[in-house]
Order: sequence, then structure tokens, then C-alpha cells
Amino acid sequence: QEHPGAKVDEVVFSFEVYGAEVRKIRKDISVGDVVRFEGVFRPGGHILDAFAYVILERWSEVSSGRGFNAFADGGADYQNQRRRGGAGGRERPEADAGRIVCKFWVSNGTCRRAGCECAHPEGDELRDARGQYWEAQKKRKAESANPEDPHRLEDKRSHAARAAVFAEWLCTVYGLEELRRDGVVDVAGGRGELAFELSVKRGIPCTVVDPRCPGPGEEAGTPGDKEVASPWIGWRLSRPQRLWLESNVPGVRGFAGCQALVERSPLRQCRSLVPSESSSAVESTSAEPLARWSNIVGPCRVVVGLHPDQATGGVVELARGFGKPFAVVPCCTFADDFPDRRLAEGRLVRTYDDLVCWLRELQDN
Repeated sequence: QEHPGAKVDEVVFSFEVYGAEVRKIRKDISVGDVVRFEGVFRPGGHILDAFAYVILERWSEVSSGRGFNAFADGGADYQNQRRRGGAGGRERPEADAGRIVCKFWVSNGTCRRAGCECAHPEGDELRDARGQYWEAQKKRKAESANPEDPHRLEDKRSHAARAAVFAEWLCTVYGLEELRRDGVVDVAGGRGELAFELSVKRGIPCTVVDPRCPGPGEEAGTPGDKEVASPWIGWRLSRPQRLWLESNVPGVRGFAGCQALVERSPLRQCRSLVPSESSSAVESTSAEPLARWSNIVGPCRVVVGLHPDQATGGVVELARGFGKPFAVVPCCTFADDFPDRRLAEGRLVRTYDDLVCWLRELQDN
């Protein structure tokens, strides 16, 4: 349907109408792609109800591996730049014969790609290339930042520091002494980065609940009808964690010493899956499944999740079941895994903002 002069703000493929086909469409179209849609405009001419589409150009095929920048690549001259092959230029420095420097080589001095055609400079050239590379990375982050973000780029910590930042926030909000007294349950805590920040660095009892945990040792026997927490024997100590311990704990040196200190800390683990709103076998509002978690969740101060993926809803359900506060930093929406999630107004949970609203509504209810 032609709508002269219309500025399309949103293209909608209705989940109710197209069902599972919508999921295929979402996976087929990526940011930066040039797509022609066919459909019908809603009143006002800014939202298009689409019934067909054709991908004219895929960003992955024209970008030379560069990530799409919605703010820089979406400007007025964007299409002309793409036709000229510009659209922002290369991000990595060039070396001899104009070849792009290998990003793996620049980052850590090794490259395991067979037949890599990128440049691998040495000595002063490598030092200069690294300087250019990190300057380009800093520039890319600044250009891709949301202009409405209230936080300056200079004030932000790196992605690797997310567990430390979350731990600091938990101590500020719930109080260090209260957390040390009652402890924390970390749902889907993975390798235990947050637990290390809480238990090892701050002396806060923390139990990681994750199906990837080692579980109870042979001496613990069968857990029976209740979930149990056990010491984390065989903790996989990372190099940054070891360096922190050697720099901040007097008398601790070497991998073995650091490993022993971690195993003496109030860090526990439980190999299990938490109740989830998607599980037909577990209803979080019933007493029987909740009773399994009484030993772990009952005494704790707060139930938390740092990027808990599919267990995000489970964090809230578990906390609600025991009347505990919760703190969760959601990651991906996982709309395909939870197609029945709906907001109070009836709309399906499809975006990150929808997920945050849905979690808040769980809390209110």
C-alpha cells in the first residue's frame, strides 16, 4: 500500500497471525540489512503491518566484518556511503601492503587461524598497531553509544568488571554486614564470578545455583528431597582472580595457595535448576517444590542473578516464593523460549524493555 511521504517508524509481523513464522523472520533479518516490506499502513502512516519482505542487501555481506552502528551508519549520507563502500571505513589499522592487521595478533600476540591473510607485525610496528587498534576501539564505542545515555563513556567500567560493579551495588543497597550475616543466593551464576566478588573478596556467604556446578561430593551422599549446598572443590581460578589474591591477601602466593583460600571462603554451590514460569513440572506457588529450596533460600538476605539467561524469571519466582527481595540484571529476552510471557496489558514480551516491565509486574503481583 503506497503512503506518499510517510516515515515508517515500525514494521510489525503479528505473532498472533503468523505464529512461529515470526521467529524465523526475526532470525533472518539483522540490523543493518536493507529490506523491502509489503504490507498495510495503520492509521497515521507510521506503522506498517507487513505480510511479505525481500532482503535487498545483507549487512554481513557488505560490511567486511564491521559491526553495524545505528547512529553513525543511519545518517543522511548512509546509503551513498554504502554504495561507495565507505560507511565508516575500516576499524583496524593497516600494515604492509595495505593489509588489515589481525585483531587476534594485536590483542594477545597469537593467531591460530590457518592461512590468515591479515598482517602480523613485530616490534615497533606491533606496538604502533596496538595503539591504533585500541584508539579505534575507543572511538567505535563512543560513536555507537546511545546519545540519550546519562552516563559518560569515561565513567563506565569494562564489561569484564560487571560482577564487581554488581557486588558493590548489592553491598550498598542491602548492607555489607547484613549480607555477611544472612548471605546471598546467586542463580545461574556460571563459573562464579559474582560469588568470588562476594565470598572471597568480601566474606559474604554466597551459594551459586547452576546446573553446571560440580554438585555434592561423594561424602555428602544423596540429597534426598531437599536441595543442598556444598563447598566448591576444584574451583577454576582465573588469572585475574589469582593476581588479585596475590596483591591483596598477605602471604598468599601461587596457584595452590590461592586455590586453597577460595575453598576456605564461605562460597558454596548447588547443582540444580530453579523453578521457572516455563516449567510444567514445577509450580513456584505450590508448597512442595518450594520446600526443596528451604535450606538454601530460606536463610538468605537476597536472591540475585547477573545475566541469568533463561533463569531470569526463575530468580523472581524463587524470591517471591520465600518472600525475599531479589536483584536481577537481565541479559537476553529469549522470546522464542518463552512465547507465552505477556505483560498485564496482554502484549507479548518480545523486547528487552518488555522483559524489564514483565519482571517489574511479577514483583508487583
